[in-house]
Amino acid sequence: MKKSLLVLMMLLLAVTVALVGCGPDNNDNEPGGNNQVDENTTNEGANNETNENAGDAEEATPEKPESIEIWANDEEFQYAAIEHLVEEFEAEHGIDVTVTPVQMADQDEAFELDGPSGIGPDLLFQPHDRLGNLTAQNLLAPMEIDEAEFANYTEDAVNAFTLDGEIYGAPLVMENTALYYNKSIIEEIPATMEELYDLSEELTDVGNDEYGFLFEALNFYHVYPWMGGHGGYVFNQDAEGNYDPEDIGLANEGSVEAYAEVQSLFDRGLLPRSITEDVLNGLFTEGNVGAVLSGPWYLASFTEALGDDLGVAPLPTLSNGEDPTPFAGVKGWLLSDYSENKYWASQLALHLTSADSQSYYFAETGEIPARPDSDVDNPLAEGFLEQSQTATPMPNIPEMGQVWDPMEDSLEFNADGEDPQEVLEEAVEDIIVNIELMQ
Repeated sequence: MKKSLLVLMMLLLAVTVALVGCGPDNNDNEPGGNNQVDENTTNEGANNETNENAGDAEEATPEKPESIEIWANDEEFQYAAIEHLVEEFEAEHGIDVTVTPVQMADQDEAFELDGPSGIGPDLLFQPHDRLGNLTAQNLLAPMEIDEAEFANYTEDAVNAFTLDGEIYGAPLVMENTALYYNKSIIEEIPATMEELYDLSEELTDVGNDEYGFLFEALNFYHVYPWMGGHGGYVFNQDAEGNYDPEDIGLANEGSVEAYAEVQSLFDRGLLPRSITEDVLNGLFTEGNVGAVLSGPWYLASFTEALGDDLGVAPLPTLSNGEDPTPFAGVKGWLLSDYSENKYWASQLALHLTSADSQSYYFAETGEIPARPDSDVDNPLAEGFLEQSQTATPMPNIPEMGQVWDPMEDSLEFNADGEDPQEVLEEAVEDIIVNIELMQ
């Protein structure tokens, strides 16, 4: 099992944009072994030169700070795992680390204010699609980690945090959504999405808060599997994987079909208009839902709630015979450009993403490691890894930051029954305006 999981993990994000991923040059300060010593050079002189080089090497390591602050995602299992890993770092290096719980979705906007004001963290935890927006504002610094260290991570994970040849993140996890299901309600996931909808209709009893299949239909991230599967896209890519922010495919025929399909689920009473992440999680863990679309970040809490009744599988095929295409993402630690402790903050990021740390983090949270040398031994992870083969990487260019709000608004209108094509065309117009204003 473990071998197959690791092989699948190496294939994760195989369609990731081919970014030029070169880290900082690694300067070798060692004196050359073939240097000839002039006959007038004394042993004392050679020793002095060696001592001076040794002194330079010592000066290259900054003095340890008293403390470092990081922002960790405010989720029970993830936060507890990070606190444990931080304690290891503190014991090894004698540096106090303040772990501040901040919802990952809120960190980027908070950091835009706190970073320049000097009260932000040294490290923050973010998905790779936030990279472009944060670097465009000069809020991040390249990781001060030896280039050779990045060879230990999955190449696509490193590429996801690479812009203009600089590596800005230490990858911790790779992720995409898949289908969780309660085996006591649904023994086996149907082969097609329409069959899943029909099964959901049989199982749904709104009066008793019982549902067959739920997903966050007002969340662009969770609706994208339908859009990409029908032929929609965010930004078109050329043969080299470069994104064209002027070529937006969020209002094309496939995207409109996807929105119409999602809207029909509201019309059939299969999705409550009030569905949110908290509502979905509560209903599923209470045993009131047959299946939900979510990510590996809830594997630990769902397992705790459902035990052996929990299953994970890829999404069924769409009406056009194509597979849904969830967003593929990488999450990791980003270094603040305003940090006064860049070297030691980078060392902390390296510790938090080591093979042992990622193995521990996976065991505690269920999130898939971004290193092939980590230990992945959980059959439920295979469903996410299998789904990853049809996943689409989120663009990491700055323009991606201008996509989310208009698309979230469009989904609100879509749920209200407005014309899918009109709401998508309006959303794309807003995205274009946002990008122009940003530039």
